Amino acid sequence: MNTFKERQLNSNWKEVGYILLKSLIFTGFFAILHYLYYLNPNPFFQAISGRDESVFQHLKMGFFGYLLLIGVDFLIKRKKIENRSSFTFSRLLTSLLVPWIIFVIWYLVPAIIGLPLSFGWELAWAMIVVFITGIMGAIIDKNTEKLEFNLSVKIIIIGIALISAFIFIWFSFGEGPWIDVFTLHEH
Repeated sequence: MNTFKERQLNSNWKEVGYILLKSLIFTGFFAILHYLYYLNPNPFFQAISGRDESVFQHLKMGFFGYLLLIGVDFLIKRKKIENRSSFTFSRLLTSLLVPWIIFVIWYLVPAIIGLPLSFGWELAWAMIVVFITGIMGAIIDKNTEKLEFNLSVKIIIIGIALISAFIFIWFSFGEGPWIDVFTLHEH
């Protein structure tokens, strides 16, 4: 018979495995969204996947990749979900954080090294960033799914999710915004 410590250790390893699996699935969705528009250029894929190598398009891929992950996560855990509302809003909240986690982690290398990476190193760093983001997202999910989100927080999460989707889709067609993140705007 398993002792309490053995059961706890086994449970912890299952949690770690699930977090790594979610991160791997997220990385897969991100990679698919990275090339989907190049492989099949059409307006729908242009709206949700990368159309160029800009940081903005990568943030968009993270957002929509995590939304896809929410669906897979639900299918895997649907019978074990105690509170579907908390499950859903914890994941939506994480999908809003994912682009900014990608942004912050990605810019660690330029901040520390200060020089551009070779193509191979940049690609490796990009995949590491996406995988780490997936791990962080899964941990945030796990720790927020037990929260009870009140109506005002749900409205805020839905509102920001809709605004994010709108902005990511809007700027996927035509030119990006006139104000870039690291470019000074001259009046």
